[in-house]
Amino acid sequence: MTAPKPSLSGELTDHYFGSSPECRMAAQPVLLVTDLTVTGEIDDSISMHVYRQLELRGCVSIIGVVSIFGNGKSTTAEIHRNMERRLPDLGGGEWRRLRGPDERYTTVLNRRGETQTDIARLEAIADVIRTAAGPVVIAELGPVTVSARLLAGGYLKRSDVRMILGVGGRMGNESFATHRRLGRFFAFRDMNVAEDVWGQDYLLRSHPDRLWMVTYRTGIGKREVSARQVAAAIPALAAHAKARARVLRLIGFEGIPTWDTWTTGFFLRGGDSQLGCRPLRARMAATAGGPDTMRLILAQGGRRIIACTDVAD
Repeated sequence: MTAPKPSLSGELTDHYFGSSPECRMAAQPVLLVTDLTVTGEIDDSISMHVYRQLELRGCVSIIGVVSIFGNGKSTTAEIHRNMERRLPDLGGGEWRRLRGPDERYTTVLNRRGETQTDIARLEAIADVIRTAAGPVVIAELGPVTVSARLLAGGYLKRSDVRMILGVGGRMGNESFATHRRLGRFFAFRDMNVAEDVWGQDYLLRSHPDRLWMVTYRTGIGKREVSARQVAAAIPALAAHAKARARVLRLIGFEGIPTWDTWTTGFFLRGGDSQLGCRPLRARMAATAGGPDTMRLILAQGGRRIIACTDVAD
């Protein structure tokens, strides 16, 4: 049985698009890279639904969805199974699914070589991009491994890629603690950057003009969504959203932060200004004594990228 397509209106969609959205471009080819899970983190699932809304409006053309390791230490194989299970519920059942690489760019550098399995997967992804109708926007909703390996490995030319959308980075001494409830005692890490530090570093050094980063600041406060909003728009996510909201309340969030989903702002007129996107210097720096603590630091020197940093009060 084919899942119904999502509607063009609703409270959840209006939350991201506003009441009268206008496309910044028409049918922009987009490759989605996701570490989508069916339990725990829910942002990627909501993102798939909202990107489908963009496609129905004619703003984007989704040329494929690539699985990548990430959330909860999931492997690429686990994420690929999650995609097969969940995409039909989110309106993306007909999207082309591609298996992403198993190895981080960091691992490839350390081993000084690529596996034949990853080479075949990257070649397949590159072929989809090269045959698209114009330069492609790659929306990296997890670690930026796919973009880094495609470009560093020579699978693509710079001209094949219009922009790389990513999620991560912090301003100076910014903390990811909420300072409420359990959030008084710990802060979550900048997972997308931490999962493939040298992949992020490569893009920053070699392709800074292609980087458009949504930081975690953009997804909190009034930009959080409720479990009710998610359930009303995507009934299949009702139980997941309720469970996720319960956990997030324990660490001090009033709703569900959806950082990845705000990458959709790139495709809407005024979407970048809504998120406070502007040119900022960015650099990789160790926050506390070793390469495993390297983070993407903004506004403290480095290469100039576009970063979105506004907090919704």
